[in-house]
Amino acid sequence: MPHRAEITESQQEMLEVLWQHEEEGRPLEWGLFTGGDKEDLVRLRWLSESSLALTPEGKLQAARAIRRHRLAERLLSDVLGVSDPAGEQDACRLEHSLVEGLAERVCTFLGHPRVCPHGHRIPEGPCCLERRSQLDAALAPLTRLQPGEEGVIAYLATGGEEDLEKFLSMGIHPGDRVALVRKSPTVVFRCGNAQFAVDRELAAGVYVRRR
Repeated sequence: MPHRAEITESQQEMLEVLWQHEEEGRPLEWGLFTGGDKEDLVRLRWLSESSLALTPEGKLQAARAIRRHRLAERLLSDVLGVSDPAGEQDACRLEHSLVEGLAERVCTFLGHPRVCPHGHRIPEGPCCLERRSQLDAALAPLTRLQPGEEGVIAYLATGGEEDLEKFLSMGIHPGDRVALVRKSPTVVFRCGNAQFAVDRELAAGVYVRRR
């Protein structure tokens, strides 16, 4: 198979937008991407006179680009404490520096996060598939811990901005130590010097790295 040249930053950004449109079920209109060159068309197919879809190759390239971007968002948010709106701009710049091997190292360092800070899925990479069994043992939702078990919050897999705001308003962040107190009828846990009671659905979004 002939080697495919690395895509440019502008092509990568275009593919990310297309991938997000498909992920959300929104139509892909060519008018959104005027100025694209012929190489871009290799990764697209026509559905109608004005509607587009990603080719299998396009989906692969787009998933890799989305993965780098969302890992960059997690790195900035979880490790450096950078939040929107500056975080989004920084993530766009950082993702272009995450070549494939470096992206895998970042993913491993972060504990193979499954969602970005906004709750969107991060496409899995080779490191996620290879280490899934070890990950399941070392990293688990708060609801899988036993009373008295503790660890460090690896990331918050929230369903959206509203859930994320709930955690932040409670002062709960990745990197904080957490201990499970009880699992029913509501999930009760300690974080720092405070104790919280939340429903199971919200608690299931707290991924803990066991100690």
